Amino acid sequence: MEKLQILLLIVLGFGIFIWRMAQKARETTAREQRERPKTTGKVPPLPATSFQEMLKQMQEQNRAGNPTTAPVPSATRPTPTTPAGRPLPRETTPVPRSLEQTTATPKSLERFREARSLETPRQEARRAAALPRATTQHGQEDYWSQTQSRRREEARLQARSSIADRLRNPADLRAAFVLSEILQRKF
Repeated sequence: MEKLQILLLIVLGFGIFIWRMAQKARETTAREQRERPKTTGKVPPLPATSFQEMLKQMQEQNRAGNPTTAPVPSATRPTPTTPAGRPLPRETTPVPRSLEQTTATPKSLERFREARSLETPRQEARRAAALPRATTQHGQEDYWSQTQSRRREEARLQARSSIADRLRNPADLRAAFVLSEILQRKF
């Protein structure tokens, strides 16, 4: 029963919609008939001259330079106005301006490669025995591991000294509080 009521409401709404559209169409056609000028139904008569005569007239006008459409002098020409009757402002187009620099000479961005023989190597090859790590055990006499361990120690010392300096300086109380929250969490 409930579905039948919903279906009836939909059909009723659709019927009202169609009825309103029909009313609007009637109003529109009535308004257009009132606004359109009434036509008498008479067709203008055909010209009395034949096609051949009209062709001769056009050829004569073309030979004479079309005298029927002589330019109207500017003094007698009506000034264009707006629908309200005010004269239209005279507008001039601005002169176009270019930002292009035509005096700059184009230059290529390509780099020319130097001519070299592909048979000779660029660098002389080194033997692995001559390299620093080839003859030592890693971490004892190795140059690279020694410098890395020194860098790590220096970084640790700097970090410790910077934290200690911050904690000693009373002006850096805020930084000390933040560091204490980071280092000693309560949760």
